[in-house]
Amino acid sequence: MFAFSRFLLYFTEVARQGSFRKASETLHVAASSIDRQILRVEKELAMPLFERHPTGLRLTAAGELLLHAANNWKKDFSRVCEQLDDLRGLRRGHVRIATIDAINRQFFSSMLKKVHLDYPNISFTLTTMNNVDIQQALMSGDADFGLMLNPQSSRELQVRAFAEIELGVVVPEGHPLSGRNGVRFNQCMEYPFILPAAPLMLAEPFQALMNINGDMIHEVAVSNNIHMIRSLIKEKMGIGILCWLDIMDEVESGELQFIPLTDPQLKTFTLSLCVAPTRQLSLAASMMLKQLEMLFSQIQTRGMTNPDMH
Repeated sequence: MFAFSRFLLYFTEVARQGSFRKASETLHVAASSIDRQILRVEKELAMPLFERHPTGLRLTAAGELLLHAANNWKKDFSRVCEQLDDLRGLRRGHVRIATIDAINRQFFSSMLKKVHLDYPNISFTLTTMNNVDIQQALMSGDADFGLMLNPQSSRELQVRAFAEIELGVVVPEGHPLSGRNGVRFNQCMEYPFILPAAPLMLAEPFQALMNINGDMIHEVAVSNNIHMIRSLIKEKMGIGILCWLDIMDEVESGELQFIPLTDPQLKTFTLSLCVAPTRQLSLAASMMLKQLEMLFSQIQTRGMTNPDMH
């Protein structure tokens, strides 16, 4: 208990007992010392805390207010002490995180760095999986929480935080589409394309765009690997459609440009921070999860350039 709380200890006990003598017996402190502490504070407040009667002490209106505040403070301080005790115990805390491949970019490593600076004694394991395997890992306890794209609604899955992530056309430096703030898919179809294939989630919206627009596309290559699609675009073999997570590092370095697709039928991807609601997280995992929830709010559509994230 901090030294400045000694007065509150004396004050609350006197209020409970209604007597300096009884408070003295309970606290094993001289009644004169208790009286001096209370008189000092009454002088500082310029108002009495007790009405002094031959039969005992009774709280004034000011004393009632202070007693209420003191009781709340003691409860709050007790909770803080419990949390501090928990922190002292985090010597070997370990957290298991399952992520989709798209999340393994600089912004997420920057998020983890921030968490590590706040909780240096918590270590973590990062495992890259697809959405289905992440959900299974959460349910089985093989992962404490996971980062998923467009998770399916389920009783076995709870979304703790999410961010909407744009889809866009990715072009190399100097491409004719460079510099645009937005573009429709049919404005891109004259250029060579690197097509995404299943099981990439991009394959479905890409196929939907082709079905809507109806024209043949100039297909250069097809790949089910995001890294390969990025590399082929860098080599100026064609352009591609990717989500912002896939390309953010290259955009910030100036290697590639991301132009948001403005087709009204196109839906954004949702990046979600998920847990299994039936599982009890360890203290270390709970603390890291809360920290990531706060950092998640910094992720904006095309907002990864926030300098606070680096």
